[in-house]
Amino acid sequence: MNITLYDYLAYNVPSDCNYVLSRYDYPESQNEEELVLNLKDFVRNYSYEALDALAEIHPDYDLIADLAEMATPYEGEKESEYLNASGTIDRLGNLEQTMMNANISRSEQPTNTTEGLLNKIDVVLGIGIAILTAMFVKK
Repeated sequence: MNITLYDYLAYNVPSDCNYVLSRYDYPESQNEEELVLNLKDFVRNYSYEALDALAEIHPDYDLIADLAEMATPYEGEKESEYLNASGTIDRLGNLEQTMMNANISRSEQPTNTTEGLLNKIDVVLGIGIAILTAMFVKK
């Protein structure tokens, strides 16, 4: 089953969705299914303006914005940063290291290597999903 952006927003931030729609004279939705239909109509009628408004209320907006900012092309502002093969600054390694350090400091060291390995895999998968989401949102 695929979850669309409309479904994700309607079920996670319904009050924010209704608020955005009310600014464009849409009636308040009675349930999530009606809200999904109203969001689709909203984007169909207002296109990029609607997508920008919905991006602002996205529950993962801060994470996506941070990842998108990390993947911006190098502009020569900091000498310590360098371009990797894809033409982006290699800041994801720093993000992963920060997340791993915070994870380890909140709890004791893993008792076995499998537990620590799973934490690293979870972090890498989470970053990958966030990057894919940022790429889709950016298009």
